Amino acid sequence: MKYSIMKQIPNVLTLLNLLSGCIASILMIKNSNFIDTAIILLCLSLIFDFFDGFAARLTGSNGDLGKQLDSLADMISFGFFPGILMMLLFKESISFSFFGQYIYSNYLPFLGLLITLFSALRLAKFNIDQEQTYYFKGLNTPANTIFIFSLFYIHKNYTFELLNNFWFLLIITFICSYLLIANLPLFSLKFKSKKWKDNSLVFSFIFICLILFIFLKVLAIPLLIIIYIILSIIFRKKIIAHGTKTT
Repeated sequence: MKYSIMKQIPNVLTLLNLLSGCIASILMIKNSNFIDTAIILLCLSLIFDFFDGFAARLTGSNGDLGKQLDSLADMISFGFFPGILMMLLFKESISFSFFGQYIYSNYLPFLGLLITLFSALRLAKFNIDQEQTYYFKGLNTPANTIFIFSLFYIHKNYTFELLNNFWFLLIITFICSYLLIANLPLFSLKFKSKKWKDNSLVFSFIFICLILFIFLKVLAIPLLIIIYIILSIIFRKKIIAHGTKTT
């Protein structure tokens, strides 16, 4: 009986991830000023998402049910939620100019849900791609969610005119949607061994994170995601080679 209960701990953590994502999405739809609560809920989703896999390995319960449940939970917390955030950014942006005429439509903000659609495609690809055990192909959904949430937070708390520009938001939406499903190898933040050589890229990125956070605080987050992508492009061959070696 005790063993059976222990086996369910990973699924409980996954469901808590799902619950956090559901509440965060509902709160933001009701009132975008619930951003401080949304931060807490997003952090909880990220924590539960990390520890459900850890708990699954610890209890030896890496079953198909857990894998499917994890993707379903991520679809809400890291698919639907960032889509809502992008939709709200569109909604709160100024009207855009088209051939000298300023236009606003009640339906244009739904373009933000492209993030949700491409997150679903990304999660489906992840489920059937064995290579992503060793590195990511395309931007993973939690990182994409952190990026979009940071833009939303900056929009709410700082003066950054580009985040009021429809065309800028549209470009960001298209780029994020593409990166979610791109066959671009992005390095995993997991440590491969105790050797510096095997983890030099991860250690370097962590060092950059610490420096930028000290000086820029929350403003560093979108910049760090961009740096993460650039480093992955620069060291693309090394990432693939290490993944092949690991297999």
